[in-house]
Amino acid sequence: MNNKDTNRLAMIRTTHDYLAGANSIWNSMTPFAAAVTELNAKLADMDATAQQQEAPSGATADKAAARNHLEDVTFLACQALCVLAHNGGDNTLLALCDLSRSALDDLDEQTLSNRAANVLAAANARKTELATLQVTQANLDEFTEAVADFNEAKTGPREATATRKVHTELLRTKIQEATDILRNKIDRMVDLFSRTHPEFVAGYKNARIIVDRAATHSAKPGGGTTPPPAQ
Repeated sequence: MNNKDTNRLAMIRTTHDYLAGANSIWNSMTPFAAAVTELNAKLADMDATAQQQEAPSGATADKAAARNHLEDVTFLACQALCVLAHNGGDNTLLALCDLSRSALDDLDEQTLSNRAANVLAAANARKTELATLQVTQANLDEFTEAVADFNEAKTGPREATATRKVHTELLRTKIQEATDILRNKIDRMVDLFSRTHPEFVAGYKNARIIVDRAATHSAKPGGGTTPPPAQ
């Protein structure tokens, strides 16, 4: 959420809490009670969406772990293949597998994925020769799995960002819907108590003020800020 959305959500929560504390004043007015029930449901819905929007994602960490694993098994396979390449005078194979750990680390995601897949294919084509270097089928299976895991994990952070964006837009819509309940229903009915319960009306209008919390936090001591009108 951006700062504006955060401030509006804080206002809605503050207003909700104030109304709950003044239940004895308005609960006998049926339309008022219905509007508050609607607001309560909307706030619960917003809180659930906010939790999803703010939930931490382990996608970036998963991607880093998958990359580290792939680089490790690729490097070991390259070392074994380079021995075969030198012994057999295979310059094409040598060009493919002559990679240091730092060189692998410098490759971008797609290049690493492609290079690892090519190294894996070369290793699978030379299983018998690699067995003399104690490269087993289990090692090749691990390599295959590492390639697949990295290809899946490398899209994770982008998918997490896209999901968070969806929840952010959904939350923004729900904040607007809650604001509409306040503006078009509850605000108007609160004014009907201006003669019988002026303190309630004054407190409600104060709760409805949207406070720019970021600006308040950054204000210099003694500076003071003027809150914007309720929305």
